[in-house]
Amino acid sequence: MSPFALLYEALTSIVREIRRIAPMAAGIVWGVASVFILVAVGRGFETTQRQSLEALGDSFVLLRVNRATTTRGDVRANAFVRLNGEDMAAIRAGAPAVEALSPKANNWFVQAFRGGNITRITAVGVEPEYADIVHVALAEGRWLDRNDVDQELPVCVLGWGAREDLFADEPYIGEQIQIVFSRNAGDDTVIRKLTVIGALRDEELAGDEIYTSHRRVVFLPFPTWERMSPRDFQFFVMRPRSIELKATALAEVRAVLGRRHGFDADNTNTLVPYFDAFERKAKIDAVFGGLEIFLGAVGALILLLGAVGVANVVLMSVAARTFEFGLRRALGCKRRWIFGQVFLEAGLVCLASGGIGFLLGLIGVELSGHMPLPEGFAAPQAELATAWLPGALLFLVSIGAAVWPALRAARMPVAQALHGGSL
Repeated sequence: MSPFALLYEALTSIVREIRRIAPMAAGIVWGVASVFILVAVGRGFETTQRQSLEALGDSFVLLRVNRATTTRGDVRANAFVRLNGEDMAAIRAGAPAVEALSPKANNWFVQAFRGGNITRITAVGVEPEYADIVHVALAEGRWLDRNDVDQELPVCVLGWGAREDLFADEPYIGEQIQIVFSRNAGDDTVIRKLTVIGALRDEELAGDEIYTSHRRVVFLPFPTWERMSPRDFQFFVMRPRSIELKATALAEVRAVLGRRHGFDADNTNTLVPYFDAFERKAKIDAVFGGLEIFLGAVGALILLLGAVGVANVVLMSVAARTFEFGLRRALGCKRRWIFGQVFLEAGLVCLASGGIGFLLGLIGVELSGHMPLPEGFAAPQAELATAWLPGALLFLVSIGAAVWPALRAARMPVAQALHGGSL
């Protein structure tokens, strides 16, 4: 029997047994498509989380000095600790585990305007080192430098949301904006003019998280902010010399501030990490490491079910055709051709089903990419490895499951097969 004749016989048998084969084929299609879509959705979500972290930076801590537990009687008990530039200098001198430091002095929800364009922004005073600690991607212009700080220049860098609100598509480098600083609980206000020297790119994927987002921020040199702002600050960013020294750096900062402001340096609640990029990165790694294990378990279960289905259907098909195989053997057909036909039938069904499952999964991923997704979810990502790995494994397992029924059909004695004997 020639290979072409063997292929023809296998295809003819598949068509004849289509009602018995269809449920098995549908299971393989569903398994491949499901694993493909699940993995693509997981990859999309993981990409979103990692890009969101990269847009901010992954090696810093945003800190806030909390209510103080005083060691000097009850006069300052439960008072908010307010920081200034001298505190930052003291931390740099007294905390050797801290590699880089910058205040993040905020004036929340202040009004900014330019001509008829008005918006609410957060005015933030920072040192030039802020861009080395936190990821700051410029779209145009330049970042704050040491001369801006030393000269206390009235310059600013706009977040992309603030730039869109105030300038839209108009040129903005060298233009001026005005910011309203409130004093004395809003009873007194001061309007300050700032010259725009740069603006940030739109890289953030998450929503307007008030403590970390740069969307509607106007960055000022810290001394300029101190001169314009009516109060001191509570937030600052810090990068330790290594992740292993993070706890040491936090302890050193608490000790320095505790000596300066009279609170218990051993009380960890006095220095609160509002955003810990190290911890978030570790959580992302742990979550998506667990997700890969989960998807692997799901894939293994689908493989097992597919193998059982293939073995069962092929065995039933062979049992129903024992007389046919016996007659072929009696007419001189060799065992290897019987084995080859049964094995080829299973292989063709698995290959066709896996291909259809891959196409359906690809269509599902493409359609879901055009649907409105919750915040924090990127469109599912169809990767070649994602597509071929489950399909190839399912194909191999299914083919392996067909070996035993094919061997039983090929080894059945001719007389037993002609009498319709069971496998």
